[in-house]
Amino acid sequence: MNLKVAQTLRKIVGEDNVLELLEDILPYTLDASIIYRGVPTCVVRPHSTEEVSEIVKFANEQRIPVIPRGAGTNFVGAVVPSNGGIVIDLTGMNRIIEINPANLTCTVEAGVVHAKLESELAKYGLYWPPDPGSSDACTMGGVIAMNAGGMRALKYGTTRDWVLSLKVVLPNGEVIKTGSKTFKGNAGYDLTRLFVGSEGTLGIITEATLKLRPIPEAENRISAYFDSIEKAGAAVSKIYMAGIVPAAMELMDRGIITAVSKWLGKKFPDMDAYLIVSVDGLRSEVETLSNKVEQVLKESGASQVLRATTKEEFDEIWLIRSEGATALPNITGKMNVTHDVCVPINKLPEAFKTIREICNKYGIPVAIVSHAGDGNVHAIFSVNLQDPEESARAKKAHDEMCRYIIKIGGTISGEHGIGIDKAELLVEEVGPVAMELMRAIKRVFDPNNIMNPGKMGL
Repeated sequence: MNLKVAQTLRKIVGEDNVLELLEDILPYTLDASIIYRGVPTCVVRPHSTEEVSEIVKFANEQRIPVIPRGAGTNFVGAVVPSNGGIVIDLTGMNRIIEINPANLTCTVEAGVVHAKLESELAKYGLYWPPDPGSSDACTMGGVIAMNAGGMRALKYGTTRDWVLSLKVVLPNGEVIKTGSKTFKGNAGYDLTRLFVGSEGTLGIITEATLKLRPIPEAENRISAYFDSIEKAGAAVSKIYMAGIVPAAMELMDRGIITAVSKWLGKKFPDMDAYLIVSVDGLRSEVETLSNKVEQVLKESGASQVLRATTKEEFDEIWLIRSEGATALPNITGKMNVTHDVCVPINKLPEAFKTIREICNKYGIPVAIVSHAGDGNVHAIFSVNLQDPEESARAKKAHDEMCRYIIKIGGTISGEHGIGIDKAELLVEEVGPVAMELMRAIKRVFDPNNIMNPGKMGL
């Protein structure tokens, strides 16, 4: 690293908070996507918005790329330093600044771990509805920058629906505040929602004020097995048509069921799909809804319908869902390469069938996990990444799958984002005019293109 750059950064954050040695920066060369890698010039660990501002201002003056990073749990290469540059590790900014039960809000720094926030909120009988699967590791800055979703999105929406205000360091080092701490706000363009999901391409989120809700009084979980994944997908629409909006509807296919069975040494029914329906609310309301859900599932062809009544049964029902991602690579001996798409809910049966057909065409084993209630499908490819020919087939299967999803009115990303992984496909979904508008917005915010360059096709 250039001596001037090193001296300047150390002056801003201190000697111990600038990493240069290969063994120190190695964890920052990749993220949970595994596929994408890049070596940063250095890693800087600030502990305040002011330090982030100084770092970014200097980087902009020197035309050095800047890559903001939290825990690196995303699957699309969104924090990989593909052009080198300075990785800004925000995990040291981990204060919960305020929890305000009277206003149903909290204010947090970017490095706060999602699960830690949920634990603290629970002490006040509150929670933040978005629930990303990587809760134990992911940080709130990353959750917001990627517009994370999770299992409760069908009832409560995604991150974008639960962020009131942000503090953001712009690419020139200036600091702005967007939005307010109020539930209503109609003052000019909604910059808050623009930054949510921008993947660090427009600025660095250092602080956020979030909207909260009281923890529901009761929750029930109902599970059902189906002899075909298409029947399970059709059951999702039928639940809605019965006037029920669950808190979550999670679907796992035969590949996941079999892997968990082998991994844990437990015997599960030999079925093609497993659907979990969670309902929450007032206790009396939850019982009524649970009865309705059970009836719809049986009428939809479920072979077994079970309702959890104890904590042990709650955990048992959730076992296939919680252990699937761990079990699969241990059973297949290959890496999980998770692809995230979303379709209109009534297209789920067709989508499940077609995704399997596409993967079979290219000889790529696929297992499906779906936030079925909002049409979000995670197609988990089992791939030997050391085999170039197999990796190439997996890439073809991925691209064909995404183009099919666009064709039926879906989107190439329901919650994981675009990053590097789907940058080339984004224009096929949004069209060239919309893509150019996005690039124009990027140029307004970041004329020197230092802020996470190359992500989202920008």
